[in-house]
Amino acid sequence: MALGLAATLERFCRTTAVALALCTLPALALAPWGASAQPRTHKQTEQTKKSAAEKIAAKPVKQRKQKNAEPARSAAQARGDGFMSDGRWVRVDIIKSDPALLGYGGKAPAVLILHGSHGLGDGSLFYPQAKALADRGISAFVVHYFDGLGAARKAAPSLHDEREKVIADAISYVSRLGYVDAEKIGVFGLSLGGFHALSLGSRDQRVQAVVNMFGAMPAEVQRRGVDRMPPTLVLHGDRDRIVPVRKAHELASLLKDVGAEYEVKIYNGEGHAFRGAAKEDSISRTTDFFERHLGNDRGLLDKPIELDIALAPMVPDTDTLPIRSFTLGDEASLGNLALASLNLGNLASEQQVLARATAADDADDTLRELTPEEIKAEAAMLDLPPMAEDVPIN
Repeated sequence: MALGLAATLERFCRTTAVALALCTLPALALAPWGASAQPRTHKQTEQTKKSAAEKIAAKPVKQRKQKNAEPARSAAQARGDGFMSDGRWVRVDIIKSDPALLGYGGKAPAVLILHGSHGLGDGSLFYPQAKALADRGISAFVVHYFDGLGAARKAAPSLHDEREKVIADAISYVSRLGYVDAEKIGVFGLSLGGFHALSLGSRDQRVQAVVNMFGAMPAEVQRRGVDRMPPTLVLHGDRDRIVPVRKAHELASLLKDVGAEYEVKIYNGEGHAFRGAAKEDSISRTTDFFERHLGNDRGLLDKPIELDIALAPMVPDTDTLPIRSFTLGDEASLGNLALASLNLGNLASEQQVLARATAADDADDTLRELTPEEIKAEAAMLDLPPMAEDVPIN
């Protein structure tokens, strides 16, 4: 009996030990989690945030390798200059129009060219366009507007207003140049530059024409309200995956709503950059657009003028009076008439008298000055109204 009791106690102890072990192990395993579940203090939270920020700061930022735009810049014969914006020097590449193509007063229209979020790249999307404008009498200014920003991520959406201020300062710089017509300034923008070109065009009265390539009207600007836009050309590719082509159609609808003059060209098969024939067409289309809307009045002497000065006199059919065109030699010889001050209402009368007088004198190959009496007699004979009193007769 004693042996049986001892065996029972041994089995009980073994069972109890196993039970204690099974109960103790989960408690030991959960103990660390239970301790970490305690509320963290504000100081611990701040320390964790600081540690995470230090790790991010210590991680090197991978810089995008910039392409070399110098060959394209040199081919366009660009000249470097710049201006100050909030204490920072902003570079500008100037492709000045041919002096022979300058407008009245020695001034020409100007177009600012704005790059996209990746800068100028190899320059092939900007400098050829600038050169094409200069060849048509419009000075072009490639603005390195990222120079005016201190932040590392210069294309960040949060820096929209800062970038726009730099570009507005660029417009002020260009408008002060002696060879620029400040009333004929346009802006060409590609991608991010297109966003800014449209934004400035909606609120800066100095912008007289806009070309937007691959860009769109910023959502924030639309929320503030757009009630005006200068003449605008929209260029986009139907396969653009960066700024979808629907943005171009939305922009066209906005331009129509505000009553702006606009043109839209969608290039089939083109993405967020034009190549080949599409690129050449965009350059030509952009140049034509700016020339049409900014214009360059080079004065009457540079434009062919067709004037039919010698109007046929109203004479009887029996009269065989020969009529010929009035020439500058006739004007010099007939010094008794100052053509510049002729009254337009009597222009036909005086031209007819001159034609008759010069034709009659050609019979003996001699030109002479007509007296006032002879001029009046000629007019009376042809039944023409009397000449204005302000026509000087020498």
